[in-house]
Amino acid sequence: MRRVIMFKHEMADKKIYSDEICRSGGGLHVDDIDCLNFEPYEVDGRKGVSIFHLYDARDNAQGPVAALVRYAGGALTPRHRHQGWELVLVVDGELVDDRGRHTVGALQIYPPGSTHQLSSVTGCTFLVVWEQPVQPSPTQGSEAAA
Repeated sequence: MRRVIMFKHEMADKKIYSDEICRSGGGLHVDDIDCLNFEPYEVDGRKGVSIFHLYDARDNAQGPVAALVRYAGGALTPRHRHQGWELVLVVDGELVDDRGRHTVGALQIYPPGSTHQLSSVTGCTFLVVWEQPVQPSPTQGSEAAA
């Protein structure tokens, strides 16, 4: 049985789901992630990061986003603050945050108001769901706890 990380929903016609996923029938197997067209995502100080949006709220900047994010070896996302919940599920490699090292299958849940920074020494891919956009933390670059 193939594991599916995203299912087709009736909202596909509203263009919030990636056309690439919709063309494939709305589902995606983790073995197929390497076939996706990741885009560079080096904003707000991120380095070595690329993204493939599964869905987002392009018409509503305060809405949710789900994406696959890929970190090259040595990638870094500086400390940032979450305005809403964030879920991160590692699907390949190893992700490092303030809580430690997370390998395949690890699910991290960050509550609203929390801060953290992310990195990967070896590279990784993870599924992320942001309830609301993140913002750079005023403590960016410090060692403040999440």
